Amino acid sequence: MSEKRINNTIFLMYIATENYCRKYHISTEDFLKLDEKYAILNYIAECPDIFDSLTKDEMVEEIEQ
Repeated sequence: MSEKRINNTIFLMYIATENYCRKYHISTEDFLKLDEKYAILNYIAECPDIFDSLTKDEMVEEIEQ
C-alpha cells in the first residue's frame, strides 16, 4: 500500500470516529471501547474506498451496519 493511501485511510478513520462521536455524544475513549468489541477501524482500513465517497451521516450509517 502506498504512503498516500495509508495516510488517506488514517484520515478516514479519524473522520469516521469524529462523526460517530459527534452524533452519539460519546468520547473518543468510548468509541475505542466499541472498536475493541466490533473492530470498526479495522473495517474502515479494509475498505477505505467505500468510506472515501460517503458523507458524514453515511459514514455513521455504514459503521452501524
